[in-house]
Amino acid sequence: MQSSRSEPAVKELCSKILTPTDVEVRFSFPTATMRQHFKLEGGTRLDFQVRDKYNKDWTFRLYTRNKDSHPKPVLTRGWIDFVKKMGLRVGDKVIFLVHGNPDQLGILVQRNIMLFGHEHWADL
Repeated sequence: MQSSRSEPAVKELCSKILTPTDVEVRFSFPTATMRQHFKLEGGTRLDFQVRDKYNKDWTFRLYTRNKDSHPKPVLTRGWIDFVKKMGLRVGDKVIFLVHGNPDQLGILVQRNIMLFGHEHWADL
């Protein structure tokens, strides 16, 4: 007998090709995504969790400057550890996902590889 329950919908929150700063210092988070999804409520930082495809939870700190009209959100705490453990490098792609529940975030990482003379994004 098959279950009538369906898998929760997964929606892409944002994606980004990694730059040298993203893999060496901090991840520059898209401002529009931060404003749409995260509520800092007057603060300048927010810790949140994401789950990778291996079901490992990672905690990142989203930080913004509050004295500037352009907040430049970045991921600080936890990000560089994630980069090192996942073996990320410049040119890789990071995709943040929202699962059925907006508080349930996922992260997917991909690398652009050549396969039979064509470029493909492969999950890491």
